[in-house]
Amino acid sequence: LIVEANNKETVLRHAGICGLAGTATPSELKSLYRHSSRALRIAAVVALRRQRAFKELTAFLDDPSPQVMSDAVRAIYDEASSQTFNDHPEVLDAVANCLHSTQPAPVNVRAIAANRRLGTMAAAKRLVTFLVTPNLDPALCIEALYSLESWPDTSTLDPMDGRHFPVSQGDPDVLGEVVGPQVWSMANDANEKVSRRVIALLRKIEPSPAQLARVSGFVLDEKQRISIRIEWLRWLRKQKIDLFSSVALQALASRSTELRVAASQELIGAKRGRGEVAEYVMRALKESSNVPELQQAIKMVQRLPNRNAIVTRLADELFAGSISPQVQLEVFEVAKALSKQDKALEAKLEEHQSKTSPKGVMTTYGMSLVGGNVEKGRRIFQGHAQAQCAKCHALKQTDKQVGPSLEGIAKRHSREYLLRSIVDPQADLVSGYAIITLQLKDGQTIAGNLISRDPQAITLKLPDGSIKAVSLSQVKSESKPIGTMPDVRSFLSPRQVRDLVAYLATLK
Repeated sequence: LIVEANNKETVLRHAGICGLAGTATPSELKSLYRHSSRALRIAAVVALRRQRAFKELTAFLDDPSPQVMSDAVRAIYDEASSQTFNDHPEVLDAVANCLHSTQPAPVNVRAIAANRRLGTMAAAKRLVTFLVTPNLDPALCIEALYSLESWPDTSTLDPMDGRHFPVSQGDPDVLGEVVGPQVWSMANDANEKVSRRVIALLRKIEPSPAQLARVSGFVLDEKQRISIRIEWLRWLRKQKIDLFSSVALQALASRSTELRVAASQELIGAKRGRGEVAEYVMRALKESSNVPELQQAIKMVQRLPNRNAIVTRLADELFAGSISPQVQLEVFEVAKALSKQDKALEAKLEEHQSKTSPKGVMTTYGMSLVGGNVEKGRRIFQGHAQAQCAKCHALKQTDKQVGPSLEGIAKRHSREYLLRSIVDPQADLVSGYAIITLQLKDGQTIAGNLISRDPQAITLKLPDGSIKAVSLSQVKSESKPIGTMPDVRSFLSPRQVRDLVAYLATLK
């Protein structure tokens, strides 16, 4: 039946599999691994999976058909438990040995997880051999790197699918032996995610003096990628604090603003070079025209010995309107933090707020207009748990959502409009997205989204999706149009609002 149907009749295939699973023994099903019919071999694998006959399934791991082999790997790994691999360690080893760059991704991700579960020298060597394969899919590369990075750790969750499936610590002496020059060279991979994961893995390994010297030189080499230089600088902090301090102090004079900022942050975090960092901060405040560097320098003023005098001066400039708009929020936040110990500064802040608060929400949030971080704003838009921006707003006109599409919004509107839409969403209601209720003279009540209004009629989109035009002569009263967007001020800080504005301003 299964052979004749040849996977063309799904009902017959299903019936055949049920019959095999219910009547054939695991040994009988295993004997089909050499059968010429691919359809029958697939059916045998599914039947063995239903019987949880893991040992017999390994016979199909060398099948010439990628489908059969992949189904067998899935059947073993996805149905197994810790007890399964304790009772049949050879089954786990068989799946681990399936790891090869020519195998399909579903096979390799399970084989990677199986090697991590083994935690042996042989398993680590297999992962490294796989990892250094030329032109390996970056996603699989990152998966293998995660497995090696977690080698010294235990986990209660499966690395492949996240189910509760505890993983023991791997042999702690293995990584230093198997991670060689080829893996180290991958830290400069063209794919930045791969580079970062390689450096994260190398944090778990004791470096040689020569490797430390190479990393130090890389950090200070102005020709190298800045993002990787920063990652290596952080790596040095974890490995050799004295060497890190020396390199980071030199990095404060780098031509790269990103590296200077990162070096100052890492030095402060490590409680090293406070005098040099203070000099850098003062120099940045006086000379830098780079907004992120200025923002970071202002935040770091709080750690300086003469912070009160500096912050008071910056606050005076803020109140006088002479501070760059991009850094006004940083100055305000630093001043607010220090005002708890400085009564004079506290009085100035209260006076400033008493003047701005009555002028409305746009004045209150005026410091959030410019200076935001686009990437942080993108993350807020896509993933903030309370804001839920992406659930209501699509980025393309073709994608229908609860709220209006944001495609091209920065081309159509100013930053002021974008900010107002966030902090005062009822101010500018978009046609079709404001709810209104009409009381008619005949006693009826009609509610829907306001589409348009003219001297003769109000047009609504009703809950059932239909469009209804209501003559104004029939309307007794109407409610004020209300937008459905929540008030984000209760859960987004002024800094987050600024980042969100920065991101929306890129949607052209």
